Amino acid sequence: MKKELQKAIVLGGDNAYMDKIETTIKSICAHNRAVTFYVFNDDLPSEWFQLMERRLEPLASKIINVKISHQGLKGYSLPLAHLSYATFFRYFIPQFVSEDLALYLDSDIIVRSNLDQLFLEDMTDWPVAAVADALVPSTFNAGVLLINVALWRQEKVTEHLLSLTDQLHDQVFGDQGVLNHLFEGRWKPLPATYNFMVGMDTVARNYQMDSWYRDSLATEKTAKIIHYTGDKPWYQINLNRFREDWWFYYGLEWSDIVMKKCDFHKGLASLVQAPQYATAIFTNTCHIEQIEHLIQELPDVEFSILAHTNFAPEIMNLQSHLNVRLYPYFNPMNVKKVLEKIDFYLDINHEDEIANIIQEVQQREIPIFAFETTSHDSSGYSHVYSPAAVDQMIESIRTLWNQRSSRCELKETK
Repeated sequence: MKKELQKAIVLGGDNAYMDKIETTIKSICAHNRAVTFYVFNDDLPSEWFQLMERRLEPLASKIINVKISHQGLKGYSLPLAHLSYATFFRYFIPQFVSEDLALYLDSDIIVRSNLDQLFLEDMTDWPVAAVADALVPSTFNAGVLLINVALWRQEKVTEHLLSLTDQLHDQVFGDQGVLNHLFEGRWKPLPATYNFMVGMDTVARNYQMDSWYRDSLATEKTAKIIHYTGDKPWYQINLNRFREDWWFYYGLEWSDIVMKKCDFHKGLASLVQAPQYATAIFTNTCHIEQIEHLIQELPDVEFSILAHTNFAPEIMNLQSHLNVRLYPYFNPMNVKKVLEKIDFYLDINHEDEIANIIQEVQQREIPIFAFETTSHDSSGYSHVYSPAAVDQMIESIRTLWNQRSSRCELKETK
């Protein structure tokens, strides 16, 4: 039997992030064995570590509770509201990690692959390896760092980082800015697959970086580490990719990880009763004909509602139905992903058509259902009903997917 490569992985966070840290650890353990986890913190309870010890033991892994009580960290400026002073805990890695090589991961991350190849990187004379920041490629993103711990000890990196942070904390982008300042010209670039920054889906729209939506598709297919920069997947609304993947690892039972029973192909759908079909509505108004009735009568359909703006309260309240997904201020990747999965389109919003959506749907030969009072299609392609005949529309939709299911079953038997 092939001997497992021993790996040291460092995480950091506070009590509010305990479930996020565990989700990251679950994702790592779903694909890796023989890991020593160092969790840097100042307030995580001992009972959690005791439970984690028991969970990790069958995986030839262990967890070490590293308490950091450096009060000076709380006085440093942070560039984003969701960041905690715990982000500076990584500075102390040389003092507590006994291995000479360690992987640091932020706790808004999931791992989707074995990491042995990453730990075989030649780090001779390199203090750190990282992925270039997607927005500022001359710098690195500090969410994933392969650290030459031996060199950090030798060069007294902790002391240098604290000194630089004292000087620069209110001038640079948090600890990431300080780390880039210290290691300028001395960091080894890693492939983007080791830190796929999905927050760029939103950032690229704001900065009109249209090439991101094309170029990132190749990385998406091979991404080993997903980094939820920007809005987090546990927020009520999140526009970036891989949201369901985070919830899959969050929901995994430890017993399934130990027994290697994780269904990575189905993902979240293997853990919950997910809708079997999908539809979408692109709108610039909260006046969507018969929307609540359709949602209630078609629980097997996931309704994606997209708008260029925020939603009115009556649309936000539709999220009480578990088959509704909202996309305010949608980005080009949202359009691509939604249109790839829908089985039919609902042209049921009043006022104007947006995003040239009717033509987009027709080009994909996706059926369109509309009401006489809402149809934006003058070509005769759509199935159009009176608003009073909404139940007839519902029956037609059910007939459509029953016909498709029958065709699929016929193909499988041939």
